[in-house]
Amino acid sequence: MMKTSDKFAIFLASVFGIGFIKKAPGTFGSLAGLLAWIFLIPQDQNLQIIAICACVVLSVIISGRAGRALESADDPCIVIDEVCGMWIALLFLPATIGVYIAAFVLFRFFDVKKPFIIGSLQALKGGIGVTADDIAAGIAANLVIQLALFAGVPWLI
Repeated sequence: MMKTSDKFAIFLASVFGIGFIKKAPGTFGSLAGLLAWIFLIPQDQNLQIIAICACVVLSVIISGRAGRALESADDPCIVIDEVCGMWIALLFLPATIGVYIAAFVLFRFFDVKKPFIIGSLQALKGGIGVTADDIAAGIAANLVIQLALFAGVPWLI
């Protein structure tokens, strides 16, 4: 029988049950992260950094606990890491529809395809491995958008 604390960890790791959506739970977790960023996270960059740090720490702890309870280190229902990655993808960027769409698409691309070192980060143990690849995917998405903004891509502004 599963402990109540394990059930709570799974509930949080699945972002209140979103991770249990059968088709594309990571995409829905990323969408939840985007919507939380738009509607809940303050526009103050210092507070955004604090929120991201708190999310990452929570993700490492909770996803590790949930993975042990589910007997699956990176179970598809664990999507709190997608929230962290999306928030990183959006940090220091203007709050525009173009940026939101680009961040979502690029983050999902880097999270699914796992190019460069992103894929190798999943080999890390426990919650760190669950979260690290999403952090890297978020950084990669953010950098691509920063470069596009620097180049003057008009639909991002």
